[in-house]
Amino acid sequence: MRPPLSAGVNGMRIVRNHYSLHSAFLFYNPKFIVKNYLKIVLAMLIWSTWGPMIRWMALPPVVVLFYTSLSAGFIVPAVLRMRGDFPHAVFSTKSWHLFVGLAAASILNNLTYFYSLGHTTVSNAVFTHYTAPVIVAVLAPFLIAERLQRVTLIALPVAAVGMALIVLAGGGLSLSSTHLPGILAGTASGVGYAFVIIISRQLSRMLLHQKAIIVLLWITIAATAPAALSADYTIGMRTGALLLITGVMHSTTAPLLYFSALRQVLAQHAAILGYIEPLSAIPLAFLFLSEKPPLAALFGGLLILFSGYMIVRSKKVVAGAPAPE
Repeated sequence: MRPPLSAGVNGMRIVRNHYSLHSAFLFYNPKFIVKNYLKIVLAMLIWSTWGPMIRWMALPPVVVLFYTSLSAGFIVPAVLRMRGDFPHAVFSTKSWHLFVGLAAASILNNLTYFYSLGHTTVSNAVFTHYTAPVIVAVLAPFLIAERLQRVTLIALPVAAVGMALIVLAGGGLSLSSTHLPGILAGTASGVGYAFVIIISRQLSRMLLHQKAIIVLLWITIAATAPAALSADYTIGMRTGALLLITGVMHSTTAPLLYFSALRQVLAQHAAILGYIEPLSAIPLAFLFLSEKPPLAALFGGLLILFSGYMIVRSKKVVAGAPAPE
């Protein structure tokens, strides 16, 4: 005997309510929120190794971007399929302008940052690149209606002062004419990075974060292929291994962590946590590239760590995850 229709409907409501309550529990669970903030930190730690990697590979920036995106362009869809997270509407034109904008900002960010790392000091490149959090704090309220948080008004200046102290303790910015192209490129990368954060946050709120990574990689491959394949360079075993490592870590693991976290993490908070990258990049430059910041830089690093602690400690619940019903 078939059960009455009302029983089926009620059953569906019970199941739906169960998942809604589960979503609500995760959405408001402080441990779950902190976990997403820590994902941002981990992604930044991975990206902080770009400096030494770029120097070791000694390839044109467009070549590095092409090959790392090419490997990730196969790895990311495979990982998402194994996890059951592959987006079904990956070829849909919904919100296409956001994906194009994200790809353009990402290519600008990466190419100019890689160029900067190769044409000026790591301190110069990183300092100019990290004008991005200030740009995000200014533009996010207007572009994605993200209200400026009180903790941002405190943590952002603290982190910026820490960043300035690290650079100044290391001898300051090198402003000679030979470093000018790298400084200008670093500043352009900061603008690109700011828009990457803002657009990524918007797509993550729309639950399009998985698709965003795939489309971003595919557009990057198509845009950089002509220049990369026509450039004059050689790839040995060591360089090939480094390209594969960066493809797996920098272009696959870090973006998967970062985009999934942006569903719950405000763009302004993600931008401030991004200061973890220069905090890590400068010691790495000291260890591997013989760029020696003095001990005075420790205080600047402590300020950056404190600003990150304030952001994580605030544990702000933000819109973007599936709303409880």
